Amino acid sequence: MFHLLKAFLSVYETHNFTKTANSLYLTQPTVSAQIRKLEDHLNVTLFIRNGKQEILPTKEADFLYPRILKIIEEWNDAITHVNTQKSYRENCVLASSQTCGTYLIPKIVPILVKRFPMVNFSFPVMSGEEIVQALEKAKVDFGLIETPERSELVDRYIVTKDELVLAGDPDSDYWLLPETDSPLGFINENYLKSNNLTPNIIRTYNHEMVLALLKHHVGKTIVSKLALEQNLPYQCLDSFGERNLYFLTRKKVVSEKLGQISAFIQEQLSHREMFS
Repeated sequence: MFHLLKAFLSVYETHNFTKTANSLYLTQPTVSAQIRKLEDHLNVTLFIRNGKQEILPTKEADFLYPRILKIIEEWNDAITHVNTQKSYRENCVLASSQTCGTYLIPKIVPILVKRFPMVNFSFPVMSGEEIVQALEKAKVDFGLIETPERSELVDRYIVTKDELVLAGDPDSDYWLLPETDSPLGFINENYLKSNNLTPNIIRTYNHEMVLALLKHHVGKTIVSKLALEQNLPYQCLDSFGERNLYFLTRKKVVSEKLGQISAFIQEQLSHREMFS
């Protein structure tokens, strides 16, 4: 039965029998037969075959996906514990957005690895939307982001505030404007519109470039105070001055150890001295 469930998960995620066959080292007819067998067992249709390539999940598949995902995770977790016993090392993937990954994760890592020496940690950096999608598919365990992303499969907690400041030369005619689809790009554009400002724009597509330009006294922009070097000038903002930072978990944390890690990270991030 487990091989049928794994085939279902892959087809649901890829919407493609051929991609599933390649990832599971099976033939495409074998995958089709496995899905058909699962549908017969459940007496429901799980996928609509819309042409040769496109596979669309039904509402029954949408209902089953997170539940089967949990079943497979718990089974894999149980097998790993049984096989490794006392030498068992848990894996934990904490994904973060650019700002959180650059300025908060390095402060958390030393205390995390000390507190949980039998855990293998990974810290990928992704966009907030990518992190939510990875959580939904159980590709990561936790997320740390600065945008209020939502999902029915994910719990979201406000863990702290991030102070935003107007950094750079206050008299400059140039405004450093990050990519529109980035969190800081969105904030900067809203600030300019709200204050009816029309400065000369320098488009930037890299956060490190923004900081380097500020360091060389070129322009001004709204950034996280966490990112500023000690000697860079900045002004506090009356509006747009704070944003929430969010810790994300799946609705059900599979293992007891991951639950402990989740609580520990949230507790550490609640301390304001973490930002100093």
